[in-house]
Amino acid sequence: MKPLGLGIIGYGGFGEFTAEAYAAMSQVRIVAITDVAPSRREEAARHFHAWAYADIDQLLADPDVDIVTIATPPWLHVPQALKAIHAGKHVFLEKPLATTLTDADALVSAAKVHGVQIQVDYVLRYVPLYTTLLALVRSKLLGEVTYIRLENTASNEALHPQHWFWDRSRSGGIFIEHGVHFFDLCNQLVESKPILVSGNAHTASGGRQDRVMSSVSYASGALAHFYHAFDRPAILEKTVLRVVMERGTATAYGWIPDRLDIEGSLASTDYPALTHLLQTELDIQTMPAPEGITGATAGQLVHTTLTRPDRTEDYANAIREGMTDLVRSIQEPGYTSEVTLQDAYESFRLAFLSQQSIEQGHSIKS
Repeated sequence: MKPLGLGIIGYGGFGEFTAEAYAAMSQVRIVAITDVAPSRREEAARHFHAWAYADIDQLLADPDVDIVTIATPPWLHVPQALKAIHAGKHVFLEKPLATTLTDADALVSAAKVHGVQIQVDYVLRYVPLYTTLLALVRSKLLGEVTYIRLENTASNEALHPQHWFWDRSRSGGIFIEHGVHFFDLCNQLVESKPILVSGNAHTASGGRQDRVMSSVSYASGALAHFYHAFDRPAILEKTVLRVVMERGTATAYGWIPDRLDIEGSLASTDYPALTHLLQTELDIQTMPAPEGITGATAGQLVHTTLTRPDRTEDYANAIREGMTDLVRSIQEPGYTSEVTLQDAYESFRLAFLSQQSIEQGHSIKS
């Protein structure tokens, strides 16, 4: 099948990284590029043997463009995506979906009216250790999810005080600009609707919210706690996601995780199923009954650690898998992408409500 024509909107640092990922695909071909910097778009056009356009309107007028990718700052996402939708182009959109709920509603509505596909680039759904974690949770081998804790501590060294990241009218704030990835992932892990959201924040000089947290209650009874901080040296950046289930715990390390620790207690008859799911051997220990606890019994504790050698390659592959899903949604009637537009909307809404809770000073029913 002929590859679909790809038009790239935004060729900054991340736009360049994603373009290199797309260039390795057979399902799409980069045919057009636009960027606010003439030197960047001309260089990219030469590199990918594509057309360089001075603005988005010229790119959207190119009949060879079937899909546009939007890798621009958050406040530009909705106006640029709406232009693409009205031009009949499908959209691969970097997060966030929008910066306000009104804009998110408008985007979803426009996509339905014009019959185009939109996919938000939620890479975490496609990275290997998180796909394994999702499969483990959905298998119910360790029971239902009861609690999730996300700690994401990041650097502010490249974010000068006037950077748009700190301007919530343009970025939406940390939850919307960054945290939506983890709201989406946790929504999938819990498989239940959030019912109550409570946010809080630390405000640094100049009104910059550099540390935020959100506690979310789900209809299933599961609880989740999200903490994001952009206030540390780069050498101290760390992301840890802990998922507590009824009979075990899984802990992932890294923004694009390169390690996943799993431990739990399950019937020996379930060992083969867990071994098959994880594709690794299990470390099994017999644990004596804890002393002093009436009714406690001895049991088998299962543990294993999964690792990945190259998180950058996992990142690029995840981008390609997301784009592949979008292509299939376009070419195969009835196909449902791993990341649906409704998924993107629900995670954005949770991020938006978390920020609203901070600003209003009280919990919000979801």
